[in-house]
Amino acid sequence: MVTEDRSRGQVILIGAIALAFIILGVVVVFNGVLYTETVSSGSSSQSASTADVTNAEVTQSVACLLHTLNEEKEGEEFDDDDKSDIEEEIEILGDHYQEANTQSTPAISSIIVDESDISLSDGAIEDATVTIVYDSHDLSYEQELEEIEPEDCPGVDS
Repeated sequence: MVTEDRSRGQVILIGAIALAFIILGVVVVFNGVLYTETVSSGSSSQSASTADVTNAEVTQSVACLLHTLNEEKEGEEFDDDDKSDIEEEIEILGDHYQEANTQSTPAISSIIVDESDISLSDGAIEDATVTIVYDSHDLSYEQELEEIEPEDCPGVDS
């Protein structure tokens, strides 16, 4: 009878130790998942980089558009009447940028320009000022990018 009580106690002890290891393993895994989720959802640095990337993309896109318009008009000169056409071209670029951006991220971005924000010099486009409006679930801002020049297009020599 004494041996029967000992084996029962040993089974309970082994069961308790196994249960403790299982609980410890679950706690370690759960803690690891929480840490990973916290690190991966750190949106403050991601939001800052999103704004920087958006600004760089818009600056380069508008600069290359201005450069292309100057190249296409070579031999002829822009005048103040052409500013509305330039504004329309930038708005079309903004529509395409918005479509491309919306397909890749859950955000809406717009490029806004006014005729008065386009500067002409010697019959060519000198620069343009555009406003970016960006809106997503974690970041919303409006920023004016001043004096984007055709020379800001990558690969274009000044």
